[in-house]
Amino acid sequence: MLSQPHIQTEPVMFISPAASPTTSYSESDFEKRYPGSEKSSPLSTSSPQSLHTKPWPERPQELNKTHRDEWRLWGLIVNCVMLMLPLPFFLLFAAAIVVNGNAVNEQQSKLLDFAVKAATTLFPIFFGASTGRAAIKFATWRLEQGTNLGHLEQLMGSRTIWSTFNTHFQLRSFNAIGVVLMIIWCFEPIGGQSVQQILTTVEEATTIDTNVAYINSRQQSYSSPKGPFQNQWFPGFSVLFGSALLSTADVKMSSEDLWGNVKIPYYSSIADTGASADADGWIEIPQNFTPIYSSLFGIPVSNIQNGNTTFHLESTYLELACGNMSVSAQGAPPAARSDLISDIGPFLSFQNISINDAWALGYQGPDIAVVQDGDNTPYMYPKSCPDCLPLDFTSKTFDAGTLAFQEFSGFDLTTTVLCTPAQRYVESEIVCAKSPELQLCKVTAQRPSVLPHMPSTITPLSFPSVVMGLTALLPNSTPQYNAVNMVENYIYNPATQATIISGETSFGSNDGETPLMSVTPKDFGDRFGQLLNSYMYASMWNATPYLLGAPFSGIEANRVGGNSASFITAESRIDLAAMIQNQTAAFTVPASLSTNSPVYYVYFSWLFVFLVASLVMLGASIVGVVYSRKTIVPDYLGYVSSLAKESQYIRMPDVGVNMDGIDKARLVKDVKVKLGDVSEQPVTGDGQGMIGRLAFARAEDCRSVKKGKLYI
Repeated sequence: MLSQPHIQTEPVMFISPAASPTTSYSESDFEKRYPGSEKSSPLSTSSPQSLHTKPWPERPQELNKTHRDEWRLWGLIVNCVMLMLPLPFFLLFAAAIVVNGNAVNEQQSKLLDFAVKAATTLFPIFFGASTGRAAIKFATWRLEQGTNLGHLEQLMGSRTIWSTFNTHFQLRSFNAIGVVLMIIWCFEPIGGQSVQQILTTVEEATTIDTNVAYINSRQQSYSSPKGPFQNQWFPGFSVLFGSALLSTADVKMSSEDLWGNVKIPYYSSIADTGASADADGWIEIPQNFTPIYSSLFGIPVSNIQNGNTTFHLESTYLELACGNMSVSAQGAPPAARSDLISDIGPFLSFQNISINDAWALGYQGPDIAVVQDGDNTPYMYPKSCPDCLPLDFTSKTFDAGTLAFQEFSGFDLTTTVLCTPAQRYVESEIVCAKSPELQLCKVTAQRPSVLPHMPSTITPLSFPSVVMGLTALLPNSTPQYNAVNMVENYIYNPATQATIISGETSFGSNDGETPLMSVTPKDFGDRFGQLLNSYMYASMWNATPYLLGAPFSGIEANRVGGNSASFITAESRIDLAAMIQNQTAAFTVPASLSTNSPVYYVYFSWLFVFLVASLVMLGASIVGVVYSRKTIVPDYLGYVSSLAKESQYIRMPDVGVNMDGIDKARLVKDVKVKLGDVSEQPVTGDGQGMIGRLAFARAEDCRSVKKGKLYI
C-alpha cells in the first residue's frame, strides 16, 4: 500500500475586525497568524518570491458588490462599455435602412464603405468580448448558486467559438445549455459575414427635376438687304449654310444638325403617318420613322446634363403649300427674263433678275408694317416678327401671301412655282440622352402650340425688310452662274452630296429640259421651306455664334439687338407666353432628368441576419452586466491566482475574500510556479522516487516531472 505524503497543517488564525482593511504584513506578523514551515510562507524574506510588501486585506470582509468594488469607477466603465459595444452595429443597421434606394453620394459612399469594413473587422471581436464575458459571469453566478461541474466546464469552455465546439465534443455533453451556446456562437462568423452582404449599389433609373434653356425661335428677324447688320451676320451664315447643305444624308435625316442643335420636324409629316393624337393633342413619333425636318439648323439648347433629359420646347417655322409648276418661254434679250419677279412687283424682290441668275424669288402679300403704323407700343427695332405685334392681332384676319420661285433653264425656259406660306407654331417634347462622350437630342412627340400666337397667315415674310433681305441675300449665299448652284441641287436631291457640290446648274441647260419639273410640289415645298427656315433662324440677333455652341450667358440686352436670355425658370404657360411677347432671347423651362445612376440596395435577408446577430450581442452584453451585479462572490473562475490560492503547496493568506481573481493576480504575479513533483518519496539510484505527486506549487518547492515515472 502506497504511503501518503506528509501534509503539514496549520491552525487558522482569525484577524481582528478592528484592523485596517489593507496593510503590509511583516514576517513576524505572518508567523504569528500562520505558524508553519518556511516554505509555506509567501512572505519569507529568504524567498526570492517574497510577497512581504503586498497590501493584503487584514480583516474578514462581507461578500458584497459595494460601490468600492464591482460598481466602482472601473467596474462602471467596463459595464457601460460592454453595453455600448453593439451600438455601432445598430447605427449601421439604421443607416442601411435610411440609404436604401437613395442615389449614391460620393462622400456618403466613402463613409459607408469605411463603416462596413470597420464593422466586418470589429463584429467578431465585440461579439467574442460580449459573449465570452457573459459566459464567465453566468458561470460564476451558477457556481454561487450551486451547480454541477459539467455545466461549469461547458460555460467556462464557451468563451470562444472554437473552444465552445471543442469543449462540447470532448465532454460529449449535448444538453440544452450546450445547444444554446453553440447556436449563440454561430452568430459570430455569420454576423461578421452578413455585414459585407447587407449593402451594395445597383444601377437604377432615378428622376429629378431640373431645367434647360433654349433659343427663342419666335423672336424678331434682323434680315436686311444692306447695312452694318448684313455685314455682321451674313458671312458667318453663308459658311454654316453651305456646310449644312453639304452635310451627309445621315446628318440631314438626323434629329440634330452638324453642331448638335435639335431639329424640329414638320408637324404635318408626323400627322401624315396616321398616328392618332391623345386627349391633349400630342402625337408620338412612331419608332423607326424619320420625320421631315423644318430646317437645316436646329435650335440650340443648353444645360443638358448626363442622363436622359425630357422637356417641352416652343418653336415656330414657315411651311410652304406649293401648287403645280408651270413652264414658260423667256423673253429675248435685252428684255427682262421674267416680268413676274422684280423690285416693283407683282412679286417683290430687292432687285430685278439678272441675266446671270439661275433662280429668283419674290413675295406678294399684305404689308403688316402698314397695318401697325398707328401702334405706339415700344417694341424694339425693327419689329420684324409676328410675336412683335400687339396681342389684338391674334383675333384679326389677314390674307395669305404668295411666294414665287422661278428657275431659268438656259435662255429658253422658265419654271415657276407659286407657294402659300403659313406660320406654324408647335410644342415639341424633346428627349436628350447625354453621356460624357456623346449627346443626342430628338423630338419624340409634337402637338400644335397651345400658347397665344398670331394667325398662320402672318409670317416673317409679312414684313418688307425681311422679304428684301431674303431676296437679296439667300440667292447669294452660294455661288451662281456657270458654277455649281447648291441651292438648286439641294432641291433636286438633298441626299446626294456629290450632286449638290458638282451638279450642273439649270442656267447651263440648253436642251429644253427643266430640271425642277422632276420634283413634286410637295417635295419642293418641304425642301425650299427648309432653306427659308434656315435663313430665318440664322437672321436672329447673333444667331450664328449660338448655333456653334456659344454660352447663352453672352446674350445681353441691346437696344438694336433684342433682349437678354432669361435664366429664371418659366414655371407656367403664362410665364412662357409673357417671355415670348417680351421677345426674350432664350427661355429657361422645367425639365426632368432621368439617370441610370448607382443607388444603394439593401439585401434585407442579410440585414435581418445582421440584426439578429447584433441583438444576440446586445443580449450577451446585458447578461454579462446583470449577472456581474447579481453575483456577490468575487470573480474566481478562469484565474490562475484562484487556483494558486486553493493549492496547499502555495500558501497565501486566507484573507481578501472579496478580491477578484485579477486583483489577486496583481499581487502574486511575480511568484514563480510549476506543475511539478511535490512528493517526499526517497530517491532511488536512478534519480527517481518510486511514485511522485503531481501538484501546482511554487517552483522552488517542487521538482520537474520525469518521463516514465509514476505519479498520483
